[in-house]
Amino acid sequence: MREYLAQYPVATEVQKLWEEEEARGQQTVTQEEEEEDLTDAITGRLYRPLSEHDTRRLSTHLQEKWETANPGLSVELPVDGHRQRVISAVQSSRVVVIAGETGCGKTTRIPRFLLEECVRGGEGAECNILVTQPRRISAVSVAHRVALEMGPALKNCVGYQVRLESRPPEQSGGALLFLTVGVLLRKLQSNPSLKGISHVVVDEVHERDINTDLLLALLRSSLKENPDLRVVLMSATGDKQRLSHYFGGCPIVKVPGFMHPVRDRYLEDVLREMGLCFLLSYDVAPDIDLIADVIEHIDRHGEPGAVLCFLPGWQDIRAVQEKLEGRRHFSSGSQMIVPLHSSLSVADQQAVFQRPQVGQRKIVLTTNIAETSITIDDIVHVVDAGTHKEQNYDPRTKVSCLDTVWISHSNVTQRKGRAGRCQPGHSYHLFPRKQLESMTPFPIPEILRTPLESLVVQAKIHSPNCKAVDFLSQVLDSPEQKAVRDAVQNLQDIGVLDKTETLTPLGERVACMSCDPRLGKVLVLSAMFRCVLPMLSVAACLTRDPFYNSLQNRALVNKVKDALSSSSFSDYLVFIRAVSGWRRVQQDGDREDRDEYLEKHTLSKFSLRFINGLISQFSENLHEAELVSRANECQRHTSLYNEHSNQDELLKAVLLAGLYPNLIQVKKGVVTKGGRFRPNRTCFRTLSGPVLLHRASVNRGKEDLPSRWLTFFSAIQSNGNVFIRDSSTVHPLALLLLTDCDLSETGRTVLFQALCLSVGTWELLWELRTSIQTMLYRNLNNPTNAIANSSQDGKLISLLVELLNNTDLNPFAHNSDSEVD
Repeated sequence: MREYLAQYPVATEVQKLWEEEEARGQQTVTQEEEEEDLTDAITGRLYRPLSEHDTRRLSTHLQEKWETANPGLSVELPVDGHRQRVISAVQSSRVVVIAGETGCGKTTRIPRFLLEECVRGGEGAECNILVTQPRRISAVSVAHRVALEMGPALKNCVGYQVRLESRPPEQSGGALLFLTVGVLLRKLQSNPSLKGISHVVVDEVHERDINTDLLLALLRSSLKENPDLRVVLMSATGDKQRLSHYFGGCPIVKVPGFMHPVRDRYLEDVLREMGLCFLLSYDVAPDIDLIADVIEHIDRHGEPGAVLCFLPGWQDIRAVQEKLEGRRHFSSGSQMIVPLHSSLSVADQQAVFQRPQVGQRKIVLTTNIAETSITIDDIVHVVDAGTHKEQNYDPRTKVSCLDTVWISHSNVTQRKGRAGRCQPGHSYHLFPRKQLESMTPFPIPEILRTPLESLVVQAKIHSPNCKAVDFLSQVLDSPEQKAVRDAVQNLQDIGVLDKTETLTPLGERVACMSCDPRLGKVLVLSAMFRCVLPMLSVAACLTRDPFYNSLQNRALVNKVKDALSSSSFSDYLVFIRAVSGWRRVQQDGDREDRDEYLEKHTLSKFSLRFINGLISQFSENLHEAELVSRANECQRHTSLYNEHSNQDELLKAVLLAGLYPNLIQVKKGVVTKGGRFRPNRTCFRTLSGPVLLHRASVNRGKEDLPSRWLTFFSAIQSNGNVFIRDSSTVHPLALLLLTDCDLSETGRTVLFQALCLSVGTWELLWELRTSIQTMLYRNLNNPTNAIANSSQDGKLISLLVELLNNTDLNPFAHNSDSEVD
């Protein structure tokens, strides 16, 4: 430490930082005078408006192309008879609400009608339509269907873009792009007024997810800035009058639908048909055995056709699938059982549209992902458990609960409607008829029941000069002001926002990351500390669990995790090792090796594919944030950005720096409810109060934790207790060097005791801490500095690695009750 500080004195480094900051401030003034380049929302390339001559030429070419192709309609749908009424409404009003009943064909036909009207009218070059869908499978399947109907000559006018996969139209002008709401929000960052776009069609607007509510608020601003833009809001259910009022009293066009008759059966009817006794009570948790029994009953006695079964989550899908496949009747190969949930890749999700072999019945086990904009045309039977998973957030305890709750009345309508699209059907509601009467009319908007940190960051990207409370007061259902202020405070605590609510240099980089802000901070720091690939794996695995969890194999998964953890005491290192091993066997092994690795480690192939896609996406985010020279460098083991990727203590330290102040203090000695003192028992406490480690954590039940502190990402509440899902031990030295933890007299006492520090060593560490903070601040302000100062930064990081690897943690060296705040 003395050698490094002699070569790079702290005072000199701080002085250089001031000079660079002053120069950067002058440069910013010059940059703000320049007009920022916009991105073409259709192609993703730089937006360049066409000249009048090129516009006329392209419009004529498109007109001739459509006249020659003359695309027809495969089947007649109810909306076809209302084509001119819809077109006239959109032409006469910049915002229109389409109240299209289930089965009317609004999703596939209305965007095409708008495009065709413009092209045939000689205005095709100026017509570019974005159509949002709430889910990836909807965007992809609808794009395929529309392209198929338009025929080979025009299919290149249609494209889709979803997370991790993009097939846009071949050019702007006469283009139709289906995309998820999240993708459109990213496009709005680089083209806020949607220059070059003529129409935005927001489908299934009734779902009211947090991204859709944000999109609606941003579209109101885009309409003011872009006089050529039109917005069409479409929904089969939902409060159309409120939407109309939100957009200044815009017109509502009602389009009747067509549904084949669907026979409803409620729980009492189903049980009577099956010859079972009536249940006296029925709670929200679905009965897996009952669901399997109903599916088997349909298979034995129901009409021919596919079965669509709605379940709360993918764990329930697996449980029902295992239950069915374990029964002799279903293991004969006469059934085609298809899972459908968001963990699957787009290609794997498409399996639900495959027709089964002759003599087979297709059974699709799905979450609410199949509720909207999906027509699986051989579905005859719908089994509706009446529940779904819903996240609820308590801003007081900062804890989220993922609960199984009753769906709304509109959800029931959507689920039932999957059976009557192409032929008469049957809907089996696995809840009593009286439960339908007590269901809420519409779902509670997501914005009112989830943490708001990510939303606040997005608000700061789109409206940097607007206070978060003011911006979020403009959405359709404004969250409580206290919840917004708490989210702002949390972002200030982790350094993403400053005291004036402005994005800090760190915040500007975190805003580029398409993940939770805390995980975004971890990724940003990983580039600074040259350990990118492991942190990419952690961020991806905290977004999508790689393990094949089910009720039946929970103990096996925990055993595998313990083996992967070894002596790391870190759930995050388990993720890193699991993904690293899978990537290695993917590259070097054959198919048998890959299958063996998955089975041995109880890993989900589908989840790992998705995780791999997220790793690539996060790599692109780091490049977009100018933190790496090329995105592919993030995944190259010999890259400078992975110089320290094998240093476990550094990885845990970077995680601490990113997730702080999510810190748990570990204490020895517990007083039981009976008043007895247990000196060897361990208890855990965060700033919000006592917590328990979740049974999925490798640190659950460990009495020999090598540190008095743990860091964590997420907590959940269940049965009155707060459980920490994932955790990792924290080196006290990392707490001192990489966080702004309380270093008052009390705080220093704890660290002194944990590390047995002398006064001289403390002063050296304090100077080193300042050096690290200076390095981070310098490189975040101007990432090109990281290259210019590569040698100096390399020495500093290597010194940190050596300190963490060669300093004893001395757990519980002294029995102090002091806490680090």
